[in-house]
Amino acid sequence: MATWLRCPSCERDLVSSGSAAWSLSCSAGHAYDANKRGYLALVDRSRGITGDTREILERREAFLRTGHYSPIAGLLDELVPQATAASILDSGCGTGYYLESLLRSRPAWDALALDVSADAVAMAVRSRRAVGVVTDVWRPLPVRSYRADVVLCVFAPRNAEEFARVLTAEGVLVVVTPAEGHLRQLREEGTLIGIQPDKVARLDATLGGRFELVERRSLDYTVGLGDAEVRSLAGMGPSGHHGTPEPRDDRRGASVDVTVAVDASVYRPRTASG
Repeated sequence: MATWLRCPSCERDLVSSGSAAWSLSCSAGHAYDANKRGYLALVDRSRGITGDTREILERREAFLRTGHYSPIAGLLDELVPQATAASILDSGCGTGYYLESLLRSRPAWDALALDVSADAVAMAVRSRRAVGVVTDVWRPLPVRSYRADVVLCVFAPRNAEEFARVLTAEGVLVVVTPAEGHLRQLREEGTLIGIQPDKVARLDATLGGRFELVERRSLDYTVGLGDAEVRSLAGMGPSGHHGTPEPRDDRRGASVDVTVAVDASVYRPRTASG
């Protein structure tokens, strides 16, 4: 864990101190005790910062286990480099589903799971062969500069400045965002909240100062969902913070066809001259 992190107070590198691998400190004397389960919690909850709850994450885990989003994981496997050994930072890791999928074919990779939710990081490091840090992505990340070969960001917020700082010069940022038609049927009936229009254009504008687009692929397919799956889907993302609606009476017990549509974008950091 220490090889990934820098001190959030003074930005010096953290090292393991003493015989306890979970005890970390920097040369300025700042000390931190990581969770023995494999993550360091750095969010100041007194500031009112919250992330996904355990209930939301359990619904997400239940839905992802159905395999309905496995084509997204497959697309990521094609886009992320297949180097023998590299390091990957999963920012906004959630349950760690996509990270786990990537590491399955990259067993020698070094991984850090990052999320503002302690429950999310705990789930991600439990079975994903990664260490973790609980932190707010909108603040300077407690991650060493030029430490990651890949930054992965799936359906999560993006901090362009910090992502550029932690990536190696030849590293890549891989971002997955919902396309306009994503889960359209459930949004039209009010089961899910809406999607911000022109998502890809906004993404490019946000990242354009620090990154250049290398590749973009779109994925669009249809899945049939039963009541339980609709409930899990409705409760596993932003809509879950507003409660989980009951299935509509006119289709209770029936399957509904739902569109899954995403854009996967690969960026490289701009050089100083670029």
